[in-house]
Amino acid sequence: MPKTVTPERLAERLCRRLGLPTAGNAEMLSELLREALIEMRAAAITAAKTACLEISEEEAERCRSVGATAAHQTALMIAARIRRKHVEVA
Repeated sequence: MPKTVTPERLAERLCRRLGLPTAGNAEMLSELLREALIEMRAAAITAAKTACLEISEEEAERCRSVGATAAHQTALMIAARIRRKHVEVA
C-alpha cells in the first residue's frame, strides 16, 4: 500500500528535487503546503454544502410542480436547515 503523502514528505521531496537544503526550507514549504490544503478543504466543503442546498431546493420545486405538498414542505424544510446550519450567506 502506498504511503500517505503529507505536507512534510512533499516538502522534503521538493527540497531534494530542487537541490535545496532541507533544514529550513522543508519546514517553510510544509507550512505553505498545509495552509493550501486547509484552504482547499474548506472550499470543497463549502461547495458540497452549496450543492446539497441546491439539490434540496430543486427537489422542493419539483415536488411543488407535481402537487406533492408534503414532499414539497419536507424538501423546503431540509433546504432551510442546510442554509441555516451550513451555508454562509454572502
